[in-house]
Amino acid sequence: MRNFTKPGLSRYWWLPLITGLICIGLGIWTFCCPAEAIGVLAYAFAICFIVAGLFYIIFSCIGSRFSNDWGWGLATGILEVIAGVWLLSLPTPQIEIAFMYIVGFWILFSAITSISYALVIPGGGLWTAFAVLLLIATMIFGVIFLTNPLAGGIAVWIWLAISLITFGVYRVVFAGKLKTLGRITDGML
Repeated sequence: MRNFTKPGLSRYWWLPLITGLICIGLGIWTFCCPAEAIGVLAYAFAICFIVAGLFYIIFSCIGSRFSNDWGWGLATGILEVIAGVWLLSLPTPQIEIAFMYIVGFWILFSAITSISYALVIPGGGLWTAFAVLLLIATMIFGVIFLTNPLAGGIAVWIWLAISLITFGVYRVVFAGKLKTLGRITDGML
């Protein structure tokens, strides 16, 4: 049984806000500096994989005392650390190519999972429709990006930038919805 004396998930509304702003910033930067963007983002993404993987591993080990579902987080963490180390071990041209495919699939996966979150948040209506439309647009841009990122030339960074911006806008809107839900439910949600 859940202890309602502790604040709910809505108290963490600022996390999707930060990730949304980062995605929007990276998308704008990709538009402004396309020549540098892919290489820098590839290395930054590899390092983020390692850091996120380590957090997943730590969180899963701590969570193993409270839940039986901790193994999936541990597996995800291990895979992310391995992927990050593997990416960093590649020469620059190969890490850029691998990055384009990995980020394309990451954008698709994030958009699909975010649609499920948007559909289960209470008080849907117009917000749910807007969120789902943004995420469908993100998926379309991600698919366009993945269809041929290597031959896309200029299109590679344009589709990447647009995908990052649309996903970032969704995350900012999602943060606002979480904050509102926290206020409405006195922090219970």
